[in-house]
Amino acid sequence: MAITNFKPTIWHAALLENLHAAQVVVPTLNTEYEGDIANGGETVRITSVVQPTIKTYAGSIVRDNLTDTSQDLDIDQKKYYAYLVDDVDAVQAAGSFDSVQTDAAAGLADVAENYLITEMLADGTAGGGTTAVTDFAGAFGIVSTLRKALTKAKIPTADRFIVANPEFISLLLGPGSSLVKVNEAGADGELRNGVVGRLLGFTVLESPATALANTDKPAAIGYHGRSVAYADQIVKTRAQTVTDAFGDQVDGLHVYGGKVLRPTAVQTYVSA
Repeated sequence: MAITNFKPTIWHAALLENLHAAQVVVPTLNTEYEGDIANGGETVRITSVVQPTIKTYAGSIVRDNLTDTSQDLDIDQKKYYAYLVDDVDAVQAAGSFDSVQTDAAAGLADVAENYLITEMLADGTAGGGTTAVTDFAGAFGIVSTLRKALTKAKIPTADRFIVANPEFISLLLGPGSSLVKVNEAGADGELRNGVVGRLLGFTVLESPATALANTDKPAAIGYHGRSVAYADQIVKTRAQTVTDAFGDQVDGLHVYGGKVLRPTAVQTYVSA
């Protein structure tokens, strides 16, 4: 079957929309470097200026020479999807891209989020310890400990999040809970995927990512969103006829990378 009117940008846009809608952690992160990706394999150089010294004024001024530091964000993850549709041109003409891109987007989102959480667990700081918790009071204590660790590290109080597995969230929602649920807070958090509520200055997110599975024991990460960088692109979207099946193949390549820019801004808890 001939493919004559395929427009990759349309399919690309539909995939990205569904991909972002399926993500929990990514929307909270620093994504300002996405424009630096072309085909994957790049290294994005992230430069920051060292904070100047604050001095007491006594009639004269001593100036600092500003210095900078840099970190590399490697776009080293490459994942693809490929599936069959009966007729690409017919689907495109009907405008029904969501129905054929949703599953691909969900799969890509799951893999990318799991990668990110793995990086955060590996490169963050184990400030929450490993003490087992079995009720709301214990889980609340862990959240308080994560908050304390972030504050002592002078991490900004804005844009603080906790992402936790279902076991930890079930404790936060248990008897005695003081978690302010999204529908009770009157905030716009209900528009963000995975948001459960607010607690101790954190926006609380629930994720089923396998990196947080922890053999059915509670696990959570308290973090400052802008202290974790993430960049991704769908760099190729194609349609082609195949000889071993009836239909048209649509495939695409998702490239991405993530990095914990400030380890003390990512505090982890994994129950023993």
